[in-house]
Amino acid sequence: MRMLILALAVASAFTLGGSPARAAEGVSVRAILISASPQKGKSDPKLAPFEATLRRILRFETFRAVGEASARVSEGGRATLTLAQGHRLELSGDRTGARETRVRLRWRQGNRDLMDTALALPAGRPAVLGGPAHGDKGDVWAVIIIAN
Repeated sequence: MRMLILALAVASAFTLGGSPARAAEGVSVRAILISASPQKGKSDPKLAPFEATLRRILRFETFRAVGEASARVSEGGRATLTLAQGHRLELSGDRTGARETRVRLRWRQGNRDLMDTALALPAGRPAVLGGPAHGDKGDVWAVIIIAN
């Protein structure tokens, strides 16, 4: 009977899209806080791999990396990524799989909630979240999130 229960648990873990080992160990999630500006200029070279995606999604001219953090998130687990300027991402692992990771994300700046959403993060592909304006030149905050 125990073997049948164990076999069903293993089979259901594979059916949900991930291996039991990956679910237990979780995935690495990396986040980069960005300041996006409508002003023409040179973007941060660190963001070169993401610049085309940032331009397409945010439609701004220049991008500057402000802070970065990473953490491991497992199914049912939690992690906080502290970025910069009081920004942090609170993640709750919903489901981890070989192809994508589903997380619940809460983006906060100080005590202020900026976003509360669920995301499906394809392995190795960036997700971009646009945030609120800051400063007096039309700049906005944004976050790139990558799960590996």
